[in-house]
Amino acid sequence: MSKKKTKRKPKEIDYTAEGVFDKNRSIVYVEHTYECAIFVAKADEFVQYLQKVFPDRQFVLVRNGQGKIQPRPGSFEIEFSQHAKTSRHTLWSGIDKGPPRREKFPNFDDLLPEVQKILKKFYPDVITNVEDELNEDNN
Repeated sequence: MSKKKTKRKPKEIDYTAEGVFDKNRSIVYVEHTYECAIFVAKADEFVQYLQKVFPDRQFVLVRNGQGKIQPRPGSFEIEFSQHAKTSRHTLWSGIDKGPPRREKFPNFDDLLPEVQKILKKFYPDVITNVEDELNEDNN
């Protein structure tokens, strides 16, 4: 008899736990539907964007409450927390946007000021250098 392979659920990680918690690890919470692959790709792209803009920080993507919540149809919402022990801040909700589908997704540059504000609220020294670099890039 052949054994049937079952798909394993990814192990849930408690980022607030002792030994796991890192104040330099920001959490990006995304609720997105699986009705089209672009929703998954845009969540990944946002985290990659943040890693590029803030190379000295770590970012973790938590999708759909680590699989605990059933995403709403057509949903694409981004929440951000400075680290695992701070509150979540809503950056974007595309639930009521579209069609067309492209309107469900934010321009990442438009979200940057809010991300900077959240990071600055807790660790101003981390963000100051990035603002200087961004200003140099714009000139």
